[in-house]
Amino acid sequence: MPNPIVKCTVDQCSHYMPGDQCMAAKISIYNEEETGKSEQVKDTQCKSFHDRKTMGDMIGALHNANIGGTISAAFLDGTQVTPEVECFVNTCSYWQGNNVCNASQIDVFGANAAKTDDTDCRTFKKKN
Repeated sequence: MPNPIVKCTVDQCSHYMPGDQCMAAKISIYNEEETGKSEQVKDTQCKSFHDRKTMGDMIGALHNANIGGTISAAFLDGTQVTPEVECFVNTCSYWQGNNVCNASQIDVFGANAAKTDDTDCRTFKKKN
């Protein structure tokens, strides 16, 4: 199964790339930490969030950068940076065993995010 296309509007993250793309090599979607489960969108979070306040933050995020995908997306028309997605939100209808997300695309958002808790997976849909 191919990785979902990731739309990311968390522009305070060092992995954010103009065009609402994520240049991380891998993102991890988790349950909200206090309860350990997700009942709605606000209970999810992108654990790959890395604040980009300083140049040090940008350099620190390079360990999880999709350099090849970022370069090809910039120069090849129709190419999308597509990070690997792992999801630990087993209450989501898109979650599959082995922490796979079977959505065709996901939407990660968090206006003015300062920490991981400020981010959410808007694609979350509670299992029936």
